[in-house]
Amino acid sequence: MKKSLTKHRNLSGFYIAPAMAVLILCLILPLFYTVYCSLFKLDYLVNGGFVGMKNYVTLLTDRKVQDSLLLTLGITLISTLLSVLLGLAMALWIDRKTGFFAYLIEMLGLVPWVISMVVAGLLWRWLFHGDLGLFNMILRMLGLDPIYVVQNKVPAIIALIFVMVWRLVGYAMIMILAGLKGLDGGLIEAAKVDGASPFQLLIYIKLPLIKSSVLLSTIVLTISNFTNNTVPKVLTGGGPSNATNVITLYQYNLGFQYYKFGTSAALSVLIMLITSLIIVLYIKVSNYRI
Repeated sequence: MKKSLTKHRNLSGFYIAPAMAVLILCLILPLFYTVYCSLFKLDYLVNGGFVGMKNYVTLLTDRKVQDSLLLTLGITLISTLLSVLLGLAMALWIDRKTGFFAYLIEMLGLVPWVISMVVAGLLWRWLFHGDLGLFNMILRMLGLDPIYVVQNKVPAIIALIFVMVWRLVGYAMIMILAGLKGLDGGLIEAAKVDGASPFQLLIYIKLPLIKSSVLLSTIVLTISNFTNNTVPKVLTGGGPSNATNVITLYQYNLGFQYYKFGTSAALSVLIMLITSLIIVLYIKVSNYRI
């Protein structure tokens, strides 16, 4: 019996070894190497010596980093909130539908999620183009003045939030819909028999029971929005006048435009710590137990 158990454990370790090797090579080692690089001055990949926490102090006292971080937090908060609320509304609506139409809406909702972020960014950049874009073409047909979205600060921020919501609302919809489909139908029917209104069903039965789906969607969408530098890079390029220069785009520019790889690595570590803190706060606020 002991030999069989030992053999089973050895086989289990053999089966998971490839996956663990990939995780170590692609996640664990790069993480430790990034932390290591953040402690050195690595301008143009030339080792300027050990500087300890100096890169972190420089970033935390940099006004540009502070402004970029506040901008990123604001965009993340608004886009995540809108994505979850719209996804919840769509999921509740689709949950009441059956047949081909419901499946069609689900598939269409997932299309933005599966499209490449580069393709999506280029598509919306063309649609918002000041002279050749479809958006302004429609405005001209209606006799209205064109809006140069990407060239102006406030419209550029609104466009960035819109594209992020457009991309993620389908994911939130599917995750929440999966939670709704897993509810006990007998419990819903019992509440209806007791005279519960649709609003009471939503507030006191459905939402508490799909709490895990909503929380998971919120966490995934928050991380995706906070760490997304592809859409800002392609859609606005951080402009105009750094109006959409989110923290991940700032980190990218530090490394690959200004070649300050030590400082860029330190900012990567800070971004990781901030996202980890956000996840912990979500779990604490929602009183969710793993």
